[in-house]
Amino acid sequence: MIVRSARWGTLLLGASVALLLGMGAAAVVAGPLPPPAIVERALPLAALILGVVVLFAGHVSYPRVQNLRVYLAGYSVGLQSILYVVFVGLARYYTDAIPVVPPGYREVVYLLGILIAIGCTALPAFPTYRTTRLVTRTLVGLQFALLALVRFLPASFGFVARLVPQRLLSWPALAAVVLAAAVVLSNALMRPQTFYLRGAFSGIALLAAGAWVLPPLLDAAGYGPVSPDFVALLYVCVAPLFLAGSILAHILARMGHRIAYDPLLHIYNREFCNRILAEQSSINTRPPLTVMMIDIDHFKQVNDTHGHQAGDRILFNVAQMVQKSVVPEGVVCRYGGEELIVFFPGRAGRDIVPLAQRLRASVETMETSVRSTRISVTVSIGISDRRSARSSIAHVVRAADKALYIAKENGRNQIRFVRIKEAGR
Repeated sequence: MIVRSARWGTLLLGASVALLLGMGAAAVVAGPLPPPAIVERALPLAALILGVVVLFAGHVSYPRVQNLRVYLAGYSVGLQSILYVVFVGLARYYTDAIPVVPPGYREVVYLLGILIAIGCTALPAFPTYRTTRLVTRTLVGLQFALLALVRFLPASFGFVARLVPQRLLSWPALAAVVLAAAVVLSNALMRPQTFYLRGAFSGIALLAAGAWVLPPLLDAAGYGPVSPDFVALLYVCVAPLFLAGSILAHILARMGHRIAYDPLLHIYNREFCNRILAEQSSINTRPPLTVMMIDIDHFKQVNDTHGHQAGDRILFNVAQMVQKSVVPEGVVCRYGGEELIVFFPGRAGRDIVPLAQRLRASVETMETSVRSTRISVTVSIGISDRRSARSSIAHVVRAADKALYIAKENGRNQIRFVRIKEAGR
């Protein structure tokens, strides 16, 4: 279903760009030798807190949104920040007991950030809870094992040093840019049905790739040298902060969507219709505005003959046919029972009549299979429009309802258009 409350997340992607620019500015100000108090205490503490916060946010999100991608992203990004602080940021407290941090360890963290963004883009959003837990535990466990092995067995992973970009035009920097661009492009080509998550996952990839290439980029631009370790600490602070904000935006949007969503028909419900009538929604209700009322003919007979499950399936198919026929020009809501209402912002009634004719014909030829029976239905349609702001939307709806009544009284399976008398005339 395509709904207007589903958003790609362009603002979130823009926020990730702003955060990345802030990281670059902070790295330039700090220079190659940032203050020890910031590197040794402030940033590790902030990263540790933010890592725990986003991990917790991902965990508690599941009962509210049941989304594997959010669950996995919260755990993965949170774990990356926590482990980087424990394994690197606080390593000075136990350097005598373990090897020094191997070259390329920062870049392994960045690469994992991009790979998680790829996984969250590609994985199904709504598997079973058991599958969600299995996938998350497996991928997070592999991430933990990799970060621990590379950190404590550097001799066996010397090849990760090749991930360090020595200059801007080197294969590690190019690989980071290509991977991040692939994530953004993949999300851009998908429908915005996930309430800001496309922009969130694109932003995660952009932050990881940006941190990866920031030191050689600033050096090539004449602002360097900067401290790669400082940039890495900034990343493990900024990435969980960005994702926590994204998860919050997703949860709020999802909750708002559920309030306005009909779970049976996968269209807007009467509550959202009432918002439009009260002119409290984001729908432009200024004239011209056309209202279309649709009613399934003899629907009670369908229920009595074939059962309510068959009736529900037919009602769903008709609603989806209406949605397919009118989007993006119109906004479809369930008005009550088997009655649907469509609002057409910025369109006059005479422009909508041909569309209504095509819709009526499409429903007439549509068949719904119920067990071994194929059922066909027809619809009656009433139309009216708002040509002046002096006419209330409720007045237009009553006129469209009157047009629908005329269509049904005159034999059904037809369209009638009632033009209202303008208020004050």
